[in-house]
Amino acid sequence: MLSSATKIDNSPAVADCGLRVTWFFCVGGTAEMGWDWQRLGAPAVEQLTPVRMPRSSASNRHIPVTAYSMTNGGVLHLESGLEHDLVRRLDRDSEIVGMVSQPLRLSWAAPDPLSHTPDLLTLHRNNTVTVWDVRALEEQDADFTNKSAVTRDACAAVRWHYEVFTGLGEIERLNLLWLHGFRHRPAWADRLEETTIRATRSRNATIGSLFAHDDGTGELKAVVWHLVWTGVLSIDITAPWNLDTAIAADDGVRND
Repeated sequence: MLSSATKIDNSPAVADCGLRVTWFFCVGGTAEMGWDWQRLGAPAVEQLTPVRMPRSSASNRHIPVTAYSMTNGGVLHLESGLEHDLVRRLDRDSEIVGMVSQPLRLSWAAPDPLSHTPDLLTLHRNNTVTVWDVRALEEQDADFTNKSAVTRDACAAVRWHYEVFTGLGEIERLNLLWLHGFRHRPAWADRLEETTIRATRSRNATIGSLFAHDDGTGELKAVVWHLVWTGVLSIDITAPWNLDTAIAADDGVRND
């Protein structure tokens, strides 16, 4: 239930800012439509489609990216490489079950008409929803800061989460780029996965100690990196890796 301080005008308003905000979605491939939260409740998030398709132009410095998501089993149309960095991180999160790019549009008057389209939406296994804006710190001007604040309050009014992604550290970014090449489960993984995980049970297991079980074909090494990508094998993603880097099995991670 919305706060008693929140104004209702076919859609939740932003309580802190005192603005009436209208939400727009494309549900099931339909044209963009204003959403009446009071009457309809939350939209079926798994049926949302982008409200717009990213396009390059003379006035747009970003280069659109078509990225394949293992979570979705399909492509996402993104506006920038920074968004792709976020997707690479989120695609490894076993708690996320769906992602939508350009998922909605918010409109309000302050006093002139303004609108904002966040960059990404994630649906989580526990049915929580997170809306994401992607913007490097040095590019967060007053216009973005204002729109971000309105979006944060609008999401809070409907009990959705909101996050701003500013980028990855260079080491984490490079590590994720490396793991990106091992997203797909190798055909021989069934034969080697148990051996690989069992090897992590030994005391002080490292990347080198696991690689020592490879027979020279490189197949076990590929399985190691795939299991790191899925999170079945745990490793510090923010630190440089070498043969002495510690590695362990995370039994609580799903390996779908």
